[in-house]
Amino acid sequence: MSPRMFAQLLDGTPFMRWHVLAAALLGVIVGGAQWVALAVHHWRPEWLALGYAVAGLVMLGWIAGECLVVGSFIWPHALWGGLGALQLAGTTIYLGVLEPHPVAPGRRP
Repeated sequence: MSPRMFAQLLDGTPFMRWHVLAAALLGVIVGGAQWVALAVHHWRPEWLALGYAVAGLVMLGWIAGECLVVGSFIWPHALWGGLGALQLAGTTIYLGVLEPHPVAPGRRP
């Protein structure tokens, strides 16, 4: 027996009778992106920022798509979407978006 806590949200969607498929896609796509980012962090540290940025974008894209398919926005969407946004923001901060950058010649600051 599978958990059906939010199964009623899938009524009227393509996943109405296939909630297990929706959960499996979530695990493979979003979870897989997170695991790939972790693997990249370990084996290809020079690509670390790219791995985590892609994983954060996948999370945000999944949540946005899920909200559109389900037609609602509830607290788990805010939680997981917020974590994806935090991951993406952390990556941009790691890349130095908050550091001062030189002004182009001939331009005033």
